[in-house]
Amino acid sequence: MSSITDVESQQAIEDLVGRIFMEGVGAFHLGTVYIGLKHGLFETLVERGPLTAEELSGSKGLDAWYVREWLQAEATAGLVVADDEDLTVARFTPAPAVREVLVEATGPAFIAGLPLATAAAYSVMPSLLKAFRTGEGVAYQSYGGDAVEAQAALNRPAFVNQLVAEWIPQIPDLAARLTDTTRTTMVADVGCGLGWAAIELAKAYPHLRIDGYDSDEESISRARRNAADHGVSDRLTFDVADASRGLGNERYDLILFLECVHDMAHPVEAMAAARAALADGGTVIVMDERVADTLTAGDPTETFFATVSVLWCLPQGRVEPDSEAVGTVMRTDRFRGIARDAGWSDVEVLPIDHPFWRFYRLLP
Repeated sequence: MSSITDVESQQAIEDLVGRIFMEGVGAFHLGTVYIGLKHGLFETLVERGPLTAEELSGSKGLDAWYVREWLQAEATAGLVVADDEDLTVARFTPAPAVREVLVEATGPAFIAGLPLATAAAYSVMPSLLKAFRTGEGVAYQSYGGDAVEAQAALNRPAFVNQLVAEWIPQIPDLAARLTDTTRTTMVADVGCGLGWAAIELAKAYPHLRIDGYDSDEESISRARRNAADHGVSDRLTFDVADASRGLGNERYDLILFLECVHDMAHPVEAMAAARAALADGGTVIVMDERVADTLTAGDPTETFFATVSVLWCLPQGRVEPDSEAVGTVMRTDRFRGIARDAGWSDVEVLPIDHPFWRFYRLLP
């Protein structure tokens, strides 16, 4: 029977120290990226660069000293390029890809929601530490406006670029129903957030009538404004509602749960409510995290989902005292069990390929 040698043990220690250090570097850098996003510094450099620190700070009404330090941090991180070592005279430009990754909100590579989500999660740490002792939840509203903004920013690029163009065409019967202009098609977007998926559907299929539901009042308020801004508010309604308590008296041809079931305090009841609200021949589509079907170590995506569950999804889902929230890591068998408990016969995993999300169709 082999044993770990002193050399192997020391190497393991050094490797872990190095890993934690690099993760710490990344965590601190996300903090400066967050500042750049909130103050519009990346956007201004993209639109007006090259700029000196004085010019950048002056254009945003910010303190020049802080902005100079921020530019130094981003230059060392490689997100900003300086043309001189003297920060007081250097002119700064954004590095390649900054526009696509941090500025273009509907671009397919946009990931600026991640620093916002990280800041929001860290802001509730005192409450989360307490929750670990009491078993209580941490309300979504406690995470602040950054949480609402982050959630939308992380999902909107996919809704804009893939929902209509890629995902729906891979469900042929659903695509046929949505393109049938001879009848009004009723759609429910459950957990709609700021309404971006519903807005894209309304723009692509003008004959649809879409009801968006979300339990967060701020999200619903902003969804209504977004719909008006995009000229589709005549075809959309947004209401504050808990899906587990029902979806009203309407009968829907399509019910969507886009990246929200694992957050729900009562997912079985929500799936049962969808079954009750579905019109004859209707479809329920669930999009949720594409986690591995067994515990997996060493994969960055799995680590991301598992840690997000601790810091974000599970605390928000446990606010109700009788919560049965799943958390981010909702494996296929777990969701199948939820669907069957709600009265569905089974779930079909749809052949839609995405690195982060898995798509299910509920079967009657």
